[in-house]
Amino acid sequence: MKKKTKLVLTVLLLVLALGAHQAFAMGKSANYKDGIYQGKGNGIGGEVVVSVSIVNGKINSIEIESHSETPGLSDPAINNIPRQILKKQSVDVDSVAGATITSDAIKEAVANALNTALGLKSEEDNAMLPFEKADVLVVGAGMAGLNAAYEAASLGANVILFEQNSRVGGSGLYAGGTLSGAGTKVQLENNVEDSPAKFYADIERLGKGIFIPELARYHVEYSAQAIDWYDSIGISFGDRKLYQPAVYEAFDTLREIHIQGGAKAVVDKLEELLNEQIREGKVVLLLNTKVVDIVLEDEAVVGVVAKDKEGNLTTYKANATILATGGYGHNEEWVKRYNFENSRTDAPAFATGDGYDFAEKAGAQFSNMEYLPAYPGAVPVNDGVYAKTMVANTSKYPGAIWVNLEGKRMIDEIDCNPAPKQAVWASAPENIVYIVFDEAMKQANKPILSYGAGFAMTNDAGWVRFEEEISKGDVVFKGDTIEELAINAGINKDALVETIKRYNTFAQNGKDTDFGRTNELTAFGSGPYYAVKTVPYLMLTKGGPLMNTKAQIINKEGQPIVGLYQCGELVGGANIGGAASIGGLANTICVLWGKVAARSAVEFALSK
Repeated sequence: MKKKTKLVLTVLLLVLALGAHQAFAMGKSANYKDGIYQGKGNGIGGEVVVSVSIVNGKINSIEIESHSETPGLSDPAINNIPRQILKKQSVDVDSVAGATITSDAIKEAVANALNTALGLKSEEDNAMLPFEKADVLVVGAGMAGLNAAYEAASLGANVILFEQNSRVGGSGLYAGGTLSGAGTKVQLENNVEDSPAKFYADIERLGKGIFIPELARYHVEYSAQAIDWYDSIGISFGDRKLYQPAVYEAFDTLREIHIQGGAKAVVDKLEELLNEQIREGKVVLLLNTKVVDIVLEDEAVVGVVAKDKEGNLTTYKANATILATGGYGHNEEWVKRYNFENSRTDAPAFATGDGYDFAEKAGAQFSNMEYLPAYPGAVPVNDGVYAKTMVANTSKYPGAIWVNLEGKRMIDEIDCNPAPKQAVWASAPENIVYIVFDEAMKQANKPILSYGAGFAMTNDAGWVRFEEEISKGDVVFKGDTIEELAINAGINKDALVETIKRYNTFAQNGKDTDFGRTNELTAFGSGPYYAVKTVPYLMLTKGGPLMNTKAQIINKEGQPIVGLYQCGELVGGANIGGAASIGGLANTICVLWGKVAARSAVEFALSK
């Protein structure tokens, strides 16, 4: 007897990519029913909710009711996209450069509202599963989950794929597009000699010895095969050249490949392939469906409990479950547990660490959870959210020094590489670092505050916000004397006075004997003096449940947990690449370990 559940209609999976507004885009009329309709889209900060008014069958107005996007950075999209849609009577409008994610979220929300206005639904109640029983459950439809679901179905399994958002892609919708493998076709085309042994040697050199050797060896051995598969299905590598990582430490040979269109291009291609399997009845994709628990029987994972958008709970059983739930970068509880006392996050709002909760419930042991990239300079404004909404200029601000709560300098503030710079924020007491400067340095009028990458806030707006924050006294502080500044900011007063006195001596002598700073070695003059409080912010998380080379999650006794597999960010990049950030590793983990998890899960599920 077939189970009943909610099945996303195949035809509507295709329609939703463009929305029911497509008739307008093609110059045809659409039969919208007059009224006000609500729609939701997924931005990087969470849901974007809009209301769309239809009058005489046409879009009359669009109001953005709520959102959690970054102030300033998202403003151009929030102000312009509704106007463009209204003018064109279609969501087929260009996204705003620099605010693409927010633009897409608004367009998605409007499209969903228009679907309702046409009387269409994205889901059908009580639809029948196209198969008698699921073999494999995949939790999360990001890059790793899409790879796993597609591979499992290709190997003959009946698959249910769960996604809590209204579209597939997860973090892949926002990620860059680098891959790294040893012996790829692109390397051969460019006459670059590489091997798994050379790649492993790079991991040994860069990874600081904390990776898991068997996982690292397996990864480098099959990395080229995984990347070449992307090549074979038509994912474009652009100019088909090889690069060294732009930010991270260099490989010993050219190895990094760039995906044209970034990770989103991978998502689009995998979604296209998966839609074929959905039409063939091999895969059921449940959007807007959040897995909230796993089902255990005799310490084996035999299913999951999922909640649909109406709040209905349904238990799904299968012999194998693959967790592809991403990291815990937006879960302050997990971050405090393993990493930072104070921090902010750039991770998407849905990166809540659910897979870590499920693995922990199943008895998993965790590995390298303490390793996590900590980018410097988030300003912890008191806005009630964990997301990073403002950053301070930590890149060569003229004359400034960095001190911790103890009033001590920690590094050459001007000429420091990314890794030691990150370490300063990670190791500072309470993870708090102050950027300290005097009035003359302030008068240089260089950017000090922004909303994020590229100083999206104008310089003038940044200084207006700077003065506003001084008046609040939470994150920007002022004092007519060094002592007063220290008291206002909560920095050790005597130590800060001594630190600046010592630093001024270095500036006068032209030699920093503590940290070797030579650039912008400018003495502090008369007050007033200023301090900007900053904390680290994170994107990827790097630890994860311990697994073997079959992507089986390992319990505390060192044995595989029956029926439980993992892939993607949940794997933990540090378990494969060590403490360093290795160019192209994260995206390659998604395809390689997505396939490994699928093969292992299918082999087990079909043997039962």
